[in-house]
Amino acid sequence: MPPESYLDAENPTYHNCVASVTGLSHDNQTAGYWPCLSPKIFNPVNLNPDQWMEASAALGMKEICITAKHQGGFTLWPSKFTPYGVQAATNFQGGKGDPLKQFVAAAKRWNIKVCYYFNPLDDGYLAQVANVTAETFMAKEKGMLTELLSDGSPYGPVHRLWFDGAGSQRPAGLLKNYSEYYDSCFQLIRTLSPQTLISPYRGDVCMSTGSLYTNSGPAPNSSDSSGCGAFSEEGKYFHPTEMHGITMQEGPDGNTDAQPTYWFWHPWACAKNITGCPWIGHANASRIFDSYIVTVGRGAVLNMNIPPERTGRMNVSVAGVMAEAGKAINDTFKQSVAAVGSASGQCTDGVAEITVPAGVQFDYIMTMEDLVHGQRFGNYSIDFQQVGSSTWETLVPPANVSVSGSKSKGLQDRPDGHDPRDSHIGHKRIDLPVVATSGPAAVAIAKVRLNCLRAIEEPVYVRSFSLHKKTVPWE
Repeated sequence: MPPESYLDAENPTYHNCVASVTGLSHDNQTAGYWPCLSPKIFNPVNLNPDQWMEASAALGMKEICITAKHQGGFTLWPSKFTPYGVQAATNFQGGKGDPLKQFVAAAKRWNIKVCYYFNPLDDGYLAQVANVTAETFMAKEKGMLTELLSDGSPYGPVHRLWFDGAGSQRPAGLLKNYSEYYDSCFQLIRTLSPQTLISPYRGDVCMSTGSLYTNSGPAPNSSDSSGCGAFSEEGKYFHPTEMHGITMQEGPDGNTDAQPTYWFWHPWACAKNITGCPWIGHANASRIFDSYIVTVGRGAVLNMNIPPERTGRMNVSVAGVMAEAGKAINDTFKQSVAAVGSASGQCTDGVAEITVPAGVQFDYIMTMEDLVHGQRFGNYSIDFQQVGSSTWETLVPPANVSVSGSKSKGLQDRPDGHDPRDSHIGHKRIDLPVVATSGPAAVAIAKVRLNCLRAIEEPVYVRSFSLHKKTVPWE
């Protein structure tokens, strides 16, 4: 069964991963900090988290994840457990600034949840510059977690912690034997902030390319830090899924040597024109729209990287793209052209059925399971009847998968809107019809029905079943 925090969310959608705002190379390594970057290069003179929130809200984001501390160890708040942070960035507000505090205050004003990228396993400064022992390293990392998560902290409440890494930026004693330490970090998080989710490769939210939410473990909200198990219909535990979408700055084919994908701000994405900044490659509203359909439209959280400029502001053109994509998504999916509400029954044809008003055309079919009862659809299809006919014809064919659901080809990283789907529905499923339902060649459709072809458990429950017209400015 899914946790209440997941069910209560209006529409779990985006995770905006705001990386650091330096965007500089390691040519800025200096004595006293080598091999780390000098904190003096950190100087976002126009830092404006409210502008980030405004742009993110326009796109429809419900959560923003900022890099509070990456593997290098630089902290975006003045931590008492490391000297390598904003307090050493003397060019930024004289070393008195607290970008993380500003970030949280802005997120609260815009009603957007706070997520931190914080990796307690790697810290280049502590391991390679300060050369601390493993015991000191662990104590300091836990001290930083405590600063972020303690009740009454100006950095909370924290909706999610985003972990990855597990590289080599740690003392030798923790290079391989870190499981016990990692478990203790999980236990600390559960004690300080029980409502905080941990993701995406272990913990509560798991990385996946499919629409199935159940696996064998570890149990959510536990101190077990082992990696997420393989998803299966026999899985005991509910784990919401996250999928990588796109980065806002990509090369034309996604990632080339000439124009690679950047996690940080680089002006080439503006065709070498910082002012005006016309978009090239995939980073446009149409690309975001397609990525939404095959991530959020498959029941997952869309993880999308949108870095600010080195000045601390979101690029004006980036904000414009976000607003354009958000409006297109809202105009298309907030309202339906025909729909039915909740439905339930045995696994059979016609679990839910829509009578289509005369002359109405549509481009997408959106189905939502009622997850209060758990995930129950194992495979499904959608049929239609033409006007004047009693014959049911295929509108969305069933997925060609094994009974376990494990044989289907999953989404690849940065999906483009035409990737193959699996057989499950889950929180939300947006399907494209295989016949013309819109435009001059559209078939006149009288009815659309949802068929349950295989159930994980019966009865099956539908939260909503609706038809939507694509409403975008680029077509």
